[in-house]
Amino acid sequence: MNTPLGYALLRDRRVSLRPKLVALGTGVAAVALIELLQIPLESVFAFLVPVAGAAGDVALDGAEAVIGPVVIATILMPHLAPAEIVQQLRAERGGA
Repeated sequence: MNTPLGYALLRDRRVSLRPKLVALGTGVAAVALIELLQIPLESVFAFLVPVAGAAGDVALDGAEAVIGPVVIATILMPHLAPAEIVQQLRAERGGA
């Protein structure tokens, strides 16, 4: 799991849009599934601590919705990007 390489691939203009969209779409779907599984737990917490529960829910869900798909996409990009570009970036980064 080489997240700096995945992030570099996500930003690289040589990588076509399709693998980037597949990686980000998979990330969005994974985060959405996690959010669906958390709904019962979040409702209990919001009921027990109404103000803090709602504020924390908005702050954490907002961060998860943005950061989660990007993190998952960076993990997937070395597997989805063309092998030549992955090898070039690895060589540029000193074999990382």
